[in-house]
Amino acid sequence: MLVLATAGFVVWAVASSDSGGGRTTTVSIGGGLAPPQSSPIAVRLANAVVRANLGPRFRTVDMTRVAALPWDRVYVFRDTTSADIQRRLGFDWNGAPDTVPRSGEQESLLAFTSGRRVAASAFFSDAIGHLDCLTAENGYPRGTRFEVRFTRRGHDPYLASSAPDDAEKACLSAVGARAR
Repeated sequence: MLVLATAGFVVWAVASSDSGGGRTTTVSIGGGLAPPQSSPIAVRLANAVVRANLGPRFRTVDMTRVAALPWDRVYVFRDTTSADIQRRLGFDWNGAPDTVPRSGEQESLLAFTSGRRVAASAFFSDAIGHLDCLTAENGYPRGTRFEVRFTRRGHDPYLASSAPDDAEKACLSAVGARAR
């Protein structure tokens, strides 16, 4: 059953994500459907979130493996505009979406920066895991440890830093996500 659930999440992630930087992977799902395009970053993060269901020792998420490219910081954007994204990044990003989430979607945007440019980005669906509590204004430096925490009710996965600041702790507490 877990294998089927994992496959379902991965197919959903592939069908629902976008890289924003033009780096896409095509997956054929058969049945005459047009192949969806996806971000390898979203697929790897979806796999890590699903794997966290296997138990505490699988809950650590290595962002250097999720985004296997050179980057310095990762930013998470939610309920924001292009202008806010660029203000937080501290530079102009021509590929910034007008709004996050996109119309009709329940998602967050990850942006991996290298110096003063976005090296890669990916939309990540709430249906797979929540990034809502990752609110650090200046993003997270490479090497930050992340983990998946689950809510007490509903067992919803939330990605969090391993050493959350006060705002992140308050968010995790508000949604009922367990600490290790």
